[in-house]
Amino acid sequence: MPDASIDLALYSAALNVTSPPSLIRPLLDRLVEGQLSIGEIMRRCAENGVRLKAHLRKGERTRKDLRVAFDLQSVERRHLDILEMLIASLEAKAARDANEFHGLLDDFKMKASALSGAGSDAGAAELEEIYMTIEAQVRVEIGELYDVAVFLRSLRSRCSDDRGEKALLADNESLKSLLASLSPPKPPSVS
Repeated sequence: MPDASIDLALYSAALNVTSPPSLIRPLLDRLVEGQLSIGEIMRRCAENGVRLKAHLRKGERTRKDLRVAFDLQSVERRHLDILEMLIASLEAKAARDANEFHGLLDDFKMKASALSGAGSDAGAAELEEIYMTIEAQVRVEIGELYDVAVFLRSLRSRCSDDRGEKALLADNESLKSLLASLSPPKPPSVS
């Protein structure tokens, strides 16, 4: 009989961590299109900060639920396969988001520079602060995707070991290859 608690924890993880709420992207789209005032941008940055913290807490709860489910229940091969799919999905989304955010941040920075040149020093400082805030939020949002992927890799590795699925390492190159496969790729720069 399938183990419902692992299945439920995996289902919850798929919903909560592979498709985070659209936190930064809608704001960046509107910024690049020049549709928001500085006051509106600052308000939305503050809202995004609150939503981002809530998303991080949800991710932490999801990791805890997964850890408990995998510790207390019998792990089947399909559970490990689902972990692999989740890992691949998270890493692909993080890479895609980093690429998109990089372009949007560059566009925003160019528009902010143009506006700063035409405006006051106070306005330029506000735009720079907004840029740094959004860039930090982007890093956190993408970083969370990679952090969850690392967690899932370690969970999968531990459960594979528990099932006697330890990889036989013939030499140092095999060890290096295994360690590289357990480490997620470095997140692309978004600055």
